[in-house]
Amino acid sequence: MPQKEIAVTEALKKPLEVERGIIVLYGEEELLHKNFLQKLKKEKGDYILYHGEDLDLDKFVELLGERTLFSSSGGRVKVLYHGEKFFEKLKKKGKEKVIRLLQREIKDLIAICIVKDLKKTERGKEPYKTLFGVAKAIFTAKGLNRNQIAALIKKKFQKEGIKLPEGALEYLLESFSDLTALKNELEKLITYAHGKKTLTLEEIKALVEGNKTYTVFDFQREFFNKNLKGALKVYRSLLEGLTSYEVNQTVLQLEGLLLSTVNKLLLSHERIKKGEDLQRFAKEIGLYYPFQVAQFKNWLELWREEELENLLRELYKFDLRVKTKFLPPSGEFEKFLISSLG
Repeated sequence: MPQKEIAVTEALKKPLEVERGIIVLYGEEELLHKNFLQKLKKEKGDYILYHGEDLDLDKFVELLGERTLFSSSGGRVKVLYHGEKFFEKLKKKGKEKVIRLLQREIKDLIAICIVKDLKKTERGKEPYKTLFGVAKAIFTAKGLNRNQIAALIKKKFQKEGIKLPEGALEYLLESFSDLTALKNELEKLITYAHGKKTLTLEEIKALVEGNKTYTVFDFQREFFNKNLKGALKVYRSLLEGLTSYEVNQTVLQLEGLLLSTVNKLLLSHERIKKGEDLQRFAKEIGLYYPFQVAQFKNWLELWREEELENLLRELYKFDLRVKTKFLPPSGEFEKFLISSLG
């Protein structure tokens, strides 16, 4: 009797019931594979990861938990990622050995991820035929339809308490067909909007489209690394080819990003002085990933509280000059950069 296939999107909603044996995930949507593996780690604990392109037959034996003189088997969790890269390089004798191995009793829990959309004819050929035949569960990681992606975007912003402007959902849906790329852009938008709770469509377009070479986050990194040359280079590149209106909007976005970051750094200095650990409150200030936390720690070491307070005063002076004296924002902002980092 053929094994029932379950969509990963459905599998993520309930506990994984399989305790041992092989489970198979297949489909081209890599983000769904990664989400499933996050769930696997949360429910079953850390797993041993193997990569299909690096795997040979000896490593495959190890993966399946074959007993050797110096090792025992049973109860571990293992993952073979991009399994198709291993299976597709097998010759006839290699396939025959893999088939024999797959048919033996498996005492570990092994997830084999095939990151491609296998057609029915491919699943009917070895070693996929045997793999799918012995699998305790089969999950499909196929691309989502437009309505499903729209629901994911809405849920993401609602969870963060950020209001999407009219036209933003349609713009994001048209701009990204790849879920992984979309996820990265959503995280970027949410990081930028932290504390604002609202985004304009113009801001979203500027952040998503950005510059072919640089983004506003490249500018943020160069600035807070105290790299004047790098900050000026990125700044000028971001303004290149824009209309006067777009230039003004971009400069004000950069000002807002600096203000937000300075306030986060000052708040962090204060909490760390009270004995708190940055790792524990990182998400409260919009740091969701380890690389962000590491970068922020570096900035905390580079910028003393007095320097940050001075930056705030200079940013307010810049804002006052632009809004009361009607001086061109781009030129005034460049002066601010030079005086702050020079």
